[in-house]
Amino acid sequence: MAYNRIDRAAAEALEAAVGADNFQIGDQIGADMSHDERSLYGTAAPEAVVYPRSTEQVSAVLRICSERSIPVTPRGAGTGLAGGAVPVEGGVVLSTERMNAILGIDETNLYADVQPGLRLSELCEAAAARSLRYCPDPGERSATVGGNAATNAGGPCADRYGSTRENVIGLTAVLAGGEVIELGGVRKSSSGYALMQLLIGSEGTLAVITRLRLRLRPAPAQRLGFIFPFGSLDECVAAALALRASGLEPETLDFADRDMVNFSAAVSGNESFPQDAAAVLLAEFGVTGEAAAELLMERIAELSEELGALDVLVVDEPNVARSVAEAHAALHSSVEAVTRRFDESNAAVPPGELAGYVEFLHELGAAKGLTVRVFGHAGDGNVHAYVYNDALSDSAFAAAAGEFMDENYARCRALGGTVSAEHGIGLGKRKYLAESCGEAQLRLMRAIKAAFDPQGILNPGKIF
Repeated sequence: MAYNRIDRAAAEALEAAVGADNFQIGDQIGADMSHDERSLYGTAAPEAVVYPRSTEQVSAVLRICSERSIPVTPRGAGTGLAGGAVPVEGGVVLSTERMNAILGIDETNLYADVQPGLRLSELCEAAAARSLRYCPDPGERSATVGGNAATNAGGPCADRYGSTRENVIGLTAVLAGGEVIELGGVRKSSSGYALMQLLIGSEGTLAVITRLRLRLRPAPAQRLGFIFPFGSLDECVAAALALRASGLEPETLDFADRDMVNFSAAVSGNESFPQDAAAVLLAEFGVTGEAAAELLMERIAELSEELGALDVLVVDEPNVARSVAEAHAALHSSVEAVTRRFDESNAAVPPGELAGYVEFLHELGAAKGLTVRVFGHAGDGNVHAYVYNDALSDSAFAAAAGEFMDENYARCRALGGTVSAEHGIGLGKRKYLAESCGEAQLRLMRAIKAAFDPQGILNPGKIF
């Protein structure tokens, strides 16, 4: 696809569309606009950055760029982990960070009407103030809800409540030529093709989302957690699946093996998770009050022997819950805190295959000279696997990590899994998506892309 550069006339038109305070060009642009949270998957500088504040301004920007064949890369907070916001063809970065308002919270119909640049933390705080909750809560609280929608972000509660896609009721989006469309609006609809669901997870390649109606739920009166240590990862996973099928409806079923628990504890100084077990399961539940909490604890006590746990630790006191939440967060942050460079696989396999898959990852890492740290969401088989070795040169690490990912994703596909559970494809996983989908699916994806964006100006170079 041939694109044009931004000449003076285009720059003046873009500046007029959003206002001088919302337009940057050349040396005015910060280096952060050339990459997402991890520059491992590439860097590229845009020619201009626009910060629209309304759907109308987004429409004007896209109309200008469409008329001139200028590429546009939508961007939220830049917290992506697959290179999805890297402007590989230059052109314009369209940042939604100044479209960050809560337009309304409907406590009767249980939804929040928001702009895409709203931070997840602000949405969760506003909902909590009304005793409500946005359940996907992918974990990266500094991310924007528009970025969550663009990548169909998941999180620890996705098995119970769904990923972002299952929690969007309606949205407004702008097509590549500037046309505005309204999709969804109610929770049940069988009216034509599901275009709204198609846009969610499309990583800004089909349209730019400018408004979201997000489903809220009543917040539970209390949250109860249980930490189960096990003698093996097989037992840990089996217990998670038993809890999932028990009718108790856990919200979170997260696991970590001994290596990860001990490593994150050493880095963070937080020893909330048992250090001597082969694997640990954290199960969290929402309960309606003290009576329900007592019944849940009784049921867990009854199940504990059947589950095969070495012990059961109850997380009910606020201070304990806070410490456990910090230990859980350390599973995400500990590798980044002590290594100069790492790569992360975020795949999912059928939950019943999880233990064998994790064992394979450790063996594969050892064979490639890489340290592997693993944890994940046992309820839906989503595994976070970090690989690193600071003793290797950058080129040697890139080669070893590349081989690791090739064999990792091949095993994932063989097990019936998916190469990206919640981070998207972006730049980093394009070849793995192609290997997973096959030509027929890729042909359909390309046809859909062409229907939405005939000139290919929206986030070029991503997904396929």
